[in-house]
Amino acid sequence: MEPEVAKLIAGGLVALPALGSAIGLGIYFGAYNDGLARNPGAKKHLDEKFWLILAFIEALGIIPIGIAAAILFG
Repeated sequence: MEPEVAKLIAGGLVALPALGSAIGLGIYFGAYNDGLARNPGAKKHLDEKFWLILAFIEALGIIPIGIAAAILFG
């Protein structure tokens, strides 16, 4: 196999966890909205950890994209 082809395949496979992160963000936002719709009084309690968990899920999607870019363009 050509090294350039292997590099492209590896870059594509490394970027797949970003898809999982996008699905996770959708599930997380859906659960957050569902929780607010069921009990609007719990907004303060739900917001306490919302941004922290959001940042962790987002980081799980950004890190593989950075690795894929390093493989493809490095």
